[in-house]
Amino acid sequence: MASLYRIDKGTELELFRVLNGAGLTAEEAKKLSQHPKTVDDMLETMRRHEAFRLVHGRFTPFADKIAMVKAWNGVDPKDVTAAVELADRNGTIAGFKAESPDNPLLDLVIVPCRENVPTTLLYGRKHMKEAFDGRFDEWEVAYAQGVDENRVKLIPGAREFRPNTIVVQAVDFGANWDLENGNVLHDVQEAQAGKLADFAGLFNASQSPKWVEQMDGTNVPYAILAALLLSVPDYDSWAYSPDVWHDAGGAKLHGDHVGSRFHGHSMAVVREYKS
Repeated sequence: MASLYRIDKGTELELFRVLNGAGLTAEEAKKLSQHPKTVDDMLETMRRHEAFRLVHGRFTPFADKIAMVKAWNGVDPKDVTAAVELADRNGTIAGFKAESPDNPLLDLVIVPCRENVPTTLLYGRKHMKEAFDGRFDEWEVAYAQGVDENRVKLIPGAREFRPNTIVVQAVDFGANWDLENGNVLHDVQEAQAGKLADFAGLFNASQSPKWVEQMDGTNVPYAILAALLLSVPDYDSWAYSPDVWHDAGGAKLHGDHVGSRFHGHSMAVVREYKS
């Protein structure tokens, strides 16, 4: 963390403006300078606020995610530890730390792959539903029952699925987000198949629920799980990809047609870094 002495003049003036607007008086400021313990208490309270505790005010701190996933049913805590250690060795964590300050939609996600693609989808859905208890809605015909290998699969050329493994990924949830021109989902899937994230957006919905709550398609994009395809009964075969979004009613797990152009949605990619 940089010293306060290194703050630029513009930020200093803005801080004074905000404090003045909040009603802090010159007399109170002088008293604060004379009572450092009071300042310590104020900073401790401030840093517990989600605006300071969360990464970019939206993503759950990685240490909290580690503890969370270790407590999930069906997860061996030792496997989570091993995944974190691997991410530390292969440059994922260091690369994230270097890029994150300039990329407010980059996050570290812990992705627990189950026996196969369908069971992983259902596992992620379960945790998303639990995270938004009472505020979760889904495309029932797609997810509520009958999810198997005939209902969900990876797109051609997608990153390799590794059963029964846990991986830490640095994921750019702002990738392929173009408010002005939009992007056709199928075009992105064809051009970037090997880079697109599969389950990271689904698992991050439970690991970073504040991120989902901030989704509005304008400031924070909705998230298409672009490396996955759905074949939904009574709809076009293999013509949809899952999406995660949010409105006043809560968190949504729905689906988007691959032939559509999207302006308010991102199609996240996994960032690769050299160790």
